Amino acid sequence: MKSKKWRLIQTGFSDLYNNMAIDEALLMEHYRGNTLPTLRIYGWNPPAFSLGYFQDVRQELDIERCTRQGINFVRRITGGGIIFHHQEVTYSFICSREEMEMLPGVKGSYKTICSFLINMYKKLGIEAYFAVEGKVEGEKLGKPSSFCFASKEEYDILINGKKIGGNAQKRRKGLIFQHGSIPLKLNIDEVTPFLKKKSGRIKKRICSLSEVMGKEVSFNEIQLKLIESFRETFSVNLREEELSFEEKKLAQDLRETKYSGEEWNVYRKTV
Repeated sequence: MKSKKWRLIQTGFSDLYNNMAIDEALLMEHYRGNTLPTLRIYGWNPPAFSLGYFQDVRQELDIERCTRQGINFVRRITGGGIIFHHQEVTYSFICSREEMEMLPGVKGSYKTICSFLINMYKKLGIEAYFAVEGKVEGEKLGKPSSFCFASKEEYDILINGKKIGGNAQKRRKGLIFQHGSIPLKLNIDEVTPFLKKKSGRIKKRICSLSEVMGKEVSFNEIQLKLIESFRETFSVNLREEELSFEEKKLAQDLRETKYSGEEWNVYRKTV
C-alpha cells in the first residue's frame, strides 16, 4: 500500500564520512521497521570524492595528489562511478516497494523516483528529460565510465543533450535506497587531474544548474524546489523531523568503524 506519510530530514552540510554514515543509518533503521519512508537533503563540506561500491580507488584516483591537496574520498554503499561533491545539492531516498507505486524492475524504479527531479527542473523553467527519450547521436547508452557524470543510463537526466548529476541505488530485501547529486556548479578542470582514467570529452557531456540557467543558484533555492516537487510528484505528506537518537548513534558508529577507515574506503572491507 502506498504510504502517504513520509519524513523529511534536512541535515545541512557535513563531511564525507558523516554523509555516508547517515545515509546507511537511515537505510538500516527503516529496514528494522523503526522509521517512516524518508527523503533526506544535504550538502558536502569540505569537498570530497565518493566512489561506487565496486570501484578500486587505486585504479581510479591519484591518491597521492588527493593527499597533497587535502581532498578525501569515501566509498558509497551504492554502485556507479566517481563523483566529486562540492557545490551541489544531494538527496537520499528510502522506502519499500509497497510504500510507493514503482514501475517494475530496477530501471522502472529509477524512472519512478527520478520523476520528481524532472519535475523540479521544470519548476525552474528547464526542459529536462530521461536519456532514453532523447538519445544523442553517436552516443551509446549504458556505456560505462569511471566518472559518474560522464556515463549515460536510460533514466539518467539530460538537459540540452548533456547529463546533469547522477543517481545510484542499493536494494535490501524489498527496500530501495537511492541517493543522487545535483551540481549547482561544476568545474571539470578542477576534477580531472585527480582521475587516473582521463576522458577528453567529459566537458561536452555534462552540465550544471548555473551553466544551464545562466546564473548562480543557491543550495537553499534548490532544496526548497526539491521538497515542493517531491510532495507534488508523489502526493505525500512530508513531515520535517530530526534524525532519531538511534539513527544518530548508528551513524556515529558507522563513521568511526567503517566510513573513516582505509579498510572500507580502499579495500571494501568492514571491521
